[in-house]
Amino acid sequence: MKQSLSLIEQINEFVKQENFQLPVFNDIAMRILKMARHEDFDIREMSQLIYQDQVLVAEVLKAANSPFFGGLAVISTVRDAIIRLGARQVSELVLIASERIQYCAKDKKLNNLLKKLWKHSVACAIGSQWLARRLSYHEKDNEAFIGGLLHDIGKLFLLRVIDTMQQSKEVEFNISYELSYELISSFHAEQGYKLLAQWNLPEVYCEIARDHESVEFDQENIPLLLVRLTNQACAKLGLGMHQDPSIVLISTPEAAALRAKEVVLAELEVMLEDTMQLAS
Repeated sequence: MKQSLSLIEQINEFVKQENFQLPVFNDIAMRILKMARHEDFDIREMSQLIYQDQVLVAEVLKAANSPFFGGLAVISTVRDAIIRLGARQVSELVLIASERIQYCAKDKKLNNLLKKLWKHSVACAIGSQWLARRLSYHEKDNEAFIGGLLHDIGKLFLLRVIDTMQQSKEVEFNISYELSYELISSFHAEQGYKLLAQWNLPEVYCEIARDHESVEFDQENIPLLLVRLTNQACAKLGLGMHQDPSIVLISTPEAAALRAKEVVLAELEVMLEDTMQLAS
């Protein structure tokens, strides 16, 4: 690979030559997600789908029995978990569980970054959905959840490519931990937009990936506003790859556009800290 190329050009050339791709969403997870949107779903059919993947079974039962969701009786079957949590909550937990496996790398430092990114993505997904419901945007809560989970997928993609290039015997590619962080911070939004567009996902998710940190953004795009505000709350709390305790949520343009009150934002911070147990 030509050393005269910039780092991002080297990465793009490697992706093109090696046809590097992230796996599209788990088929079982997507089927359950679609099923949960209908009130007349078949609980037996949903349970059988989940039982096809023991990782998903373990995650659903773990969540159903966690203090986060409450409940005195121990849940031992997927069916009972669906009854306790509800179909939509289970479908979202399944999507989270199916995505977790992608957030790993052979390089120890990159793997550490990916673990932080995973916790951030989960917190942002759950937080954005919570905020949508708390602010009475119930019709947008599913978009907020998925948008929050996917907003930083460009970082996942770039870190996985960097890890693959460093392990490859076909190319010479050495990059410091600090430069990796700088690279993904600068280019992840563009890469995330391209990736989701290639997957033919709805434009709302592509726009969230592209604009979640942009200076200029659509202040009437409710899912984008919810993810942007939750993303900043995560950064304030250190739920991610960096921490900025100086952030004042009530002073953000997102809070103004959503008409979010200070008490709601304080509740959001408390709720986000509680989500850590789901991402651990």
